[in-house]
Amino acid sequence: MQLLYIAGMASTELRSLAGELSRSWHELGGVLSSRRLLASLHTGAASALTPTKLRALDVLAEESVRVGELADRVGVDDTTATRLVDRLVASGLVERRDLPGDRRVSVVGLTAMGVELVGQVATRRQRFFCDVLTALEPHERMELVRLTAKAADALRTRSEELMAR
Repeated sequence: MQLLYIAGMASTELRSLAGELSRSWHELGGVLSSRRLLASLHTGAASALTPTKLRALDVLAEESVRVGELADRVGVDDTTATRLVDRLVASGLVERRDLPGDRRVSVVGLTAMGVELVGQVATRRQRFFCDVLTALEPHERMELVRLTAKAADALRTRSEELMAR
C-alpha cells in the first residue's frame, strides 16, 4: 500500500515537473527563434535568413544530404524542403551536386559562401551562449550542458518513436 502511495506521489511530482519543463522549453524556444534575437545575432546576409533556413545550413555544415534527409532533419515535409533548397541555391549558399557513383541521385551541400556564412553564424552563437553561461556558476555551466545534451537525446529518441507509429 505504501509503495502505491509513493509511486502515485512520484507520478504527481513527475507530471508537475514535466509541466514546468514544457513551459520553460516553450519559452526558451520562443526566445531562441525570435526574429528580433536572430536579427541582432546575425548581421549581413544571415539577417535575412529564417530560423528554418539557418537550421538547414547547420545540417548541411555537417554533411551534404539528399533533400528528403534534409527535410527529416530540419522537421519539414519534402515539398517545403525542396522550396527551401531552391531559395538557398538562389542565394548562393548551397548547391545541388550529383552523388558520385549514382547519377540518379543528387545531394545538397554548402557553397564556399555558405561555409563562410555558417562559420560567422557559429561564432556569433558561441559568443551569445558564452554570455548566457556567465550567469551561472562554473559547476552549473557544466551540469547545464550535460543535462541539455542528455535531454536532447531523450527528446530525439522519443520523437522518433512517436513518428514511427
